[in-house]
Amino acid sequence: MKNPFAQPKLPTQLTIEAPNEVLDIIELILEEEALALTRPIDTHTPQLIVLIEDAQKDATEAKIHEIAKQQKQKAKIHSAMLRDIDWVTQVQKDFPPFMVGRCYIYGSHAEQPIPANSIPLKIDAAAAFGTGEHDTTAGCLVALQQLKKTHMRTRHVIDMGCGTAILAIAAAKLWRGAKISAYDNDAGAVRTSRENFACNQLKHIPAHVSDGYKMLKVKREGKHDIVVANILARPLMKMAREASQSVAKNGTLILSGLLNHQETMVLRAHQYHGLRLKKRIRRGRWSVLILQKPSRVAGAAAGRHDLLRPRGRLVPLRRA
Repeated sequence: MKNPFAQPKLPTQLTIEAPNEVLDIIELILEEEALALTRPIDTHTPQLIVLIEDAQKDATEAKIHEIAKQQKQKAKIHSAMLRDIDWVTQVQKDFPPFMVGRCYIYGSHAEQPIPANSIPLKIDAAAAFGTGEHDTTAGCLVALQQLKKTHMRTRHVIDMGCGTAILAIAAAKLWRGAKISAYDNDAGAVRTSRENFACNQLKHIPAHVSDGYKMLKVKREGKHDIVVANILARPLMKMAREASQSVAKNGTLILSGLLNHQETMVLRAHQYHGLRLKKRIRRGRWSVLILQKPSRVAGAAAGRHDLLRPRGRLVPLRRA
C-alpha cells in the first residue's frame, strides 16, 4: 500500500491573509489537495498557512482569489519554498490520536493503546478531507453518536461526500449489521475511503464515485434511515431535493460544512422539500443540522419553486 504520509520534500508554503469567514471556506476547499493546513491563533491578521506541491502553486493561488472574489473580499498571499522536512515525523506530530465523544481517532503511525470502551476509527487522511479534527467532521461524529441512542434499529446509512470515509466507518461501528454506503465525486477520496475501510476491517463497505445523488446505484438503494452529508452550504442547498428523496420516512438527514450564519438558508432549502429541523449542533463557527423526514410530507408550497435556487457559479466541492 502506498505510504499515505509520503510527500514531496520541498513543498511551497502559502500564507493567506483574509477575513476569517473567507479563510473558513478556503480551508475546506483546499483540504482535498493541500499537504497540510494550519490556522495560527496569535496573529494580528487572520491567516491560513497551506503547504502544497510546487507544481500546484499557480492553480491554488487562482482558486484562492476566486473564492475571495465570490465572497466579495480580497485575499493576500505570501509564498515561500520550504526546506527539506521529514514528513512522516511531521505528520505524526501534527496528527496525534484524539477523542470525539466515544470515537477514538488515530493514524496508522499511532503507538498508544486504544482506550477501553471507545469506538476506534483508524484514519489515514492522505489527500482526502476528514480526519475528524475539523469542527464540521467532529460535529457529525457527535450527531451520529447522539442518534445511536434513539435509532437502535437503523438498517441503512449513506455517507454522501465521504472524503476519508470517517463518518461511514463510525456508522458501521455504531450500527453493526447495518448496510453502509459511501460516495464522493473525487476518485482520490474514494480510493482513500477504500483503504481506510480495509484498515478498519470493513472491506465489505462499498465506496463509489458519484456526483451527489445522481449515480443510478444511489437511487437503486432506495430509502436510507440516515444520510450524512458533510460538504458545504451551497452544494447542500443544490442537492436538497435529492437528499430528501433519499431519506426514508421518519429517517434522518445530517448536514454539515456550513457556517453558523448559513443555517437559515440551508434549513429553508430542505424544509421546502418536506424535512423538519430536529436539532442543531454548533462547534465554533460551524453548524450541524439534524433534520427528520416526517411520515407524512406535505407538498411544496405553490409559487415557491424559485425561492431558494442558489445563484452564481458554485465552486465544485466535496468534503466530507
